Amino acid sequence: MVKEPLDKSGRGARNHDVYAPRDAGKESGDSGFTHLPVLAAQVVEVFRNHQAQSGVIVDATVGLGGHSQRLLDELAWIHIIGVDRDLDALELAHTRLRSYGSRVRLTHGTFSTLAAAVAPATAVAGVLADLGVSSMQLDDPERGFSFRFDTPLDMRMDRSSGSMTVSELLESVTVEDLTRLFRQHGIGSLSSRYASAIKSALPFHTTGQLGQIVLEATPMRLRHGRIHPATKVFQALRVRVNDEVGELTQFLPTAFSLLECGGVLQVISYHSGEDRLVKRFMRLIETGGCLCSPRLGCTCGATPAGERIVRHGFVPDDEEARANPRSRSARLRALKRTRSDVSGVIDRYWDQVATWQG
Repeated sequence: MVKEPLDKSGRGARNHDVYAPRDAGKESGDSGFTHLPVLAAQVVEVFRNHQAQSGVIVDATVGLGGHSQRLLDELAWIHIIGVDRDLDALELAHTRLRSYGSRVRLTHGTFSTLAAAVAPATAVAGVLADLGVSSMQLDDPERGFSFRFDTPLDMRMDRSSGSMTVSELLESVTVEDLTRLFRQHGIGSLSSRYASAIKSALPFHTTGQLGQIVLEATPMRLRHGRIHPATKVFQALRVRVNDEVGELTQFLPTAFSLLECGGVLQVISYHSGEDRLVKRFMRLIETGGCLCSPRLGCTCGATPAGERIVRHGFVPDDEEARANPRSRSARLRALKRTRSDVSGVIDRYWDQVATWQG
């Protein structure tokens, strides 16, 4: 098998950048949602160049099925186990992927239940996760993810779980809790101002109201920038209500442990917080979790268990960013498993991960 080199944007990848999947990137059926899988050419090429024995790839965020369809069309040797916490997305993915028959199995699950969701599979060729909110969720007014619509504040990715909505979250937290959350998501000096304005305005229950409250709490000189002032506020609340940090913290070691030796984990992130966690996990696997001084060399017995594929990851090229503006902040990182026994390095991860917060 010829393995062609990839640059950071994926150029040189057999001209797959111009690929258009069946249905021209739009969902099968009458969903009405346009779906362009992010960095799809690079995802395909990484799996192509690191073909592992089992032929099973877990799409841990199958969503509307865009990445899975691309993989199935271009890699004849694979089978897909598609997992998602969003039952609405799974229904649409089923419609899109049903023509592939036994090559696809779809199941409901979260990052923290990934091992159970993919059972009885225990050693797979690859795992893919496309983090964050999907275009379908953003564009569906009923889901309450966007201030472009004035609809109930929900933002749950799994509405079947009975978990707290954003509206309920805002009623339950303190100003100090909100301030801390906003600071963690890069809102900076406006964090306490936004938190106080939101708590003072309660009760309210719609996305439009929240967006307006944040806008009015923003100094006039900052109201008309390239990004709406409420963007990071909505992102922070979405991350919190879906426990995205906790889920990702559990997902990374579980996904890596599911790989057979030679298998590859690929993760697409969209903001610095989640990308930082992914990067630190992959660096830990590559070093074996060693904390020794580089000048003195390792004396702790750490054993590397993987190697990163392209050290700084892949980002969209200009063409993809123009075609799909939501891809602009995306970064794909990939990690190959190189050791059969990874229990030791996973133990080191759990010992260290609590110190990575912030």
